[in-house]
Amino acid sequence: VGVGYNAQVAVDDRHKLIVEQYVTNSGRDLGFLAQTAGAAREILGVEQIDAVADKGYFKGEDIAACEDVGVVPYVARPQRCPGINEGYFAKSEFRYAAEEDCYICPGDQRLDPYTRSQKNGHVNVRYGNARACRDCALKRQCASGARRTIDRWEGEAVLERMAERLAARPEIIDRRRETVEHPFGTIKQWMNQGAFLMRGLANVNAEFSLTALAYNLRRAINILGIPALLRAV
Repeated sequence: VGVGYNAQVAVDDRHKLIVEQYVTNSGRDLGFLAQTAGAAREILGVEQIDAVADKGYFKGEDIAACEDVGVVPYVARPQRCPGINEGYFAKSEFRYAAEEDCYICPGDQRLDPYTRSQKNGHVNVRYGNARACRDCALKRQCASGARRTIDRWEGEAVLERMAERLAARPEIIDRRRETVEHPFGTIKQWMNQGAFLMRGLANVNAEFSLTALAYNLRRAINILGIPALLRAV
């Protein structure tokens, strides 16, 4: 919607109304899911909402924060392992056994934790089994080096719960596209606002707030009609 600015919106699935909106000068969506969806839940005045977002919002700490503000997140997990493009097994093909704190690899071998690291408060545990990798018949499909390792975020259980929800409702990702692309398409094409006219974050936020208001009024007229809208006002 504008060079240097990133519009964040929460859109109602039923009526395609913009519930929450603001603009940031961040080049990425990471870290804005709980903030945006949590604000939308408060505006709607409900105890809990489902929030569906694309892979650009996949950040463990932010997804965990959703559960603290009454938001049930649905975000598809991106495949960030470079080895996948080379045909190696994805992390999802390694099963985590919580009761034993280990991974079971595609070759049915056990990978145990052997090191722990921390960066910017994000704690990772690395799992591996050098002896099993050395003699594994599937090694060519798994690793180019001496062994395959798996990193696990300390709070990854929240991501596994979300993966189970997504597996139970796979259609929800397609519904997100239909929902959130509606206002952006309308604003860019029908309202001819493909770029911001203002400069400065505060001014751009004011501009986008007015744009969202105009969009919502147009949607309300389409849904209710002008007489019903005037009676409601």
